[in-house]
Amino acid sequence: MAMSRSSSWKEHRLANRLECDGAEYSVDLVARKATGVEGWKMTLVYLPRGSVNEVKVDLPNAASTAEVRRRVKELEGAEDRLRELYRKPEEAG
Repeated sequence: MAMSRSSSWKEHRLANRLECDGAEYSVDLVARKATGVEGWKMTLVYLPRGSVNEVKVDLPNAASTAEVRRRVKELEGAEDRLRELYRKPEEAG
């Protein structure tokens, strides 16, 4: 599901319910135009469905909207990969 705040901000729901280390999250990919960044700054946001804290994992920047879409298709429904990125954010590249 894609949501949009403005043309410089895109959100894509990658998982509605994802269990990671005993907690449950919804996972969104947020892409935004940022000052000093060519293209789009991308972040995975793990939104808790309980009393745990939100987790953010920075992804490499995307040069174009097409690259953002490609990354969404790659990660959408890829629960094992999303869990891996949650546990080891340095492997986000």
